Amino acid sequence: MAFVNHVLHLDAMTYGGDAIGRVDGRAIFVRGGIAGETVRVQVVEERGGFARAQVTEVVAPSPHRVSPRCPHFGHAPASCGGCHWQHVDYPAQLQHKSAIVREQMRRIGRIGDAPVRDTIPSPDVWAYRNHAEFSVTPDGRLGFMAARSNRVTPIDECHIVQAPILGWLRAQGPVEPGTTRVAVRAEGPAASVQVWRAGRSPSNLHAREAGSLISHFQIKGAVFRASPQSFFQVNTSLVETLVDQVVSRIAPSGGETVLDAYCGVGLFTRFVAPVAGRVIGIDSSSSAVADARVNLALFGNAELHEGSVETVLPKVGGRAAAAIVDPPRAGCGPKALAALMAKRVKRLVVVSCDPSTLARDARQLIDGGYRLVEVQTLDMFPHTYHIECVAQFET
Repeated sequence: MAFVNHVLHLDAMTYGGDAIGRVDGRAIFVRGGIAGETVRVQVVEERGGFARAQVTEVVAPSPHRVSPRCPHFGHAPASCGGCHWQHVDYPAQLQHKSAIVREQMRRIGRIGDAPVRDTIPSPDVWAYRNHAEFSVTPDGRLGFMAARSNRVTPIDECHIVQAPILGWLRAQGPVEPGTTRVAVRAEGPAASVQVWRAGRSPSNLHAREAGSLISHFQIKGAVFRASPQSFFQVNTSLVETLVDQVVSRIAPSGGETVLDAYCGVGLFTRFVAPVAGRVIGIDSSSSAVADARVNLALFGNAELHEGSVETVLPKVGGRAAAAIVDPPRAGCGPKALAALMAKRVKRLVVVSCDPSTLARDARQLIDGGYRLVEVQTLDMFPHTYHIECVAQFET
């Protein structure tokens, strides 16, 4: 199907950032397009059942097309791959994200007309990221990976990182030889930055070095410690809303046991513990569990276990009335979900940053006797195709 200057109507946005159109029934994924547009495209990759193409001309533009803020943004092979939708106005980004989750639920989860609510916007649409990981070019310049490429695109500005990180980036010269990745975390829009990963992963940092890089975040009046090796939500401006969405759906009344699977540094555990009888946190990251022990030190009803959910959960005694599940991008998987269902948890709230794995896991839960109550989408990642979801299930 190799063609140049083919005119194509784009029907929808897809998870992955592309718009999609069809030629003779065959799907064409188009970089740089927007649903509703008519564009001229050139195919850049052929696959068996579909093709990928790039916009060469916008014939009939969408009313939601805007000029990107960042000079490094684009869809050419050498453009920065950190953002995907700076050419789409923000209200339309929110609408596309809700529609994408519905489509993933329909196509992967086989859930027709899934109850997906409108996306909650980010209070900070720009300069929202408190954490960034930079790759390094062979000549020592910092950048991000180009889209679908192993090539590093050097950058000297970024409009989605918080101001301290941008200031740090602008002040950098070439990094020391042998450095491959540099991670930077800011504790707030006006705070200083913590820098690590001089050519090695945070799991290999010496304890003394890692201890000097611990960050602290204040959420809903509580202070959270986060070590370099520990995950923490990158959009601080929307974290309080995320916590409220999760805790309100768990709705503990004072005496129940609540599970917090993949508890991390204890973000959700911290706000469930004051209103639950017992809270059980599980995480496979030793650094996250160590941070959680500090963050939950005031609560005698909170217990923490280090290990995988599928291994630890069957050994935990007693029933749980509700559970929070916040897995990594790969989702829970069948073994962890089977362990949760074996506990006969009645209320289950799944927090997901990948609607495709959420849809897969939702199918297993529904087949196991759960009902999907609703999915609330939140825009933790403006100008990218990434989507945060809070899905509520009940038996």
